[in-house]
Amino acid sequence: MRIPKEEYNKAVGCLKRYNYNCLNIINIRADIMNISIPNTDGMPKAPYNISDSVYNQYIKLQEDKELQKSLKEYKAVVQALQLLDDIAKNIFEEEYIKSNKKWTIINKLHISESTYERRKRQLIYNTYKEIKKLTEN
Repeated sequence: MRIPKEEYNKAVGCLKRYNYNCLNIINIRADIMNISIPNTDGMPKAPYNISDSVYNQYIKLQEDKELQKSLKEYKAVVQALQLLDDIAKNIFEEEYIKSNKKWTIINKLHISESTYERRKRQLIYNTYKEIKKLTEN
């Protein structure tokens, strides 16, 4: 269950960027979807056909590298959380979403320091495994 330091830091960074990735996904999608180009060719379009502007927006969503990176990290964290128990989920929420300190979390959740450390290691290890799975695909 020991992982290299570089991979450990990558998993912790992914957990820390969770809020940023959520906002980034929302903002990039909103920016791309708000770009609307009116139909200027004057030709009639077939009903139930995908217009050029919708198709172009779809292509931009698929090709945006920053969006794809944010989606991959977001997906890794969400999948890792699905494999964890409630204590580890609460530690994630308190530490990485609410930015509380270690002892505040321990007191709030009424757990021991060793339990906190063990569940946090489990959270980071599961995130590492999910990142590894997603990069292999």
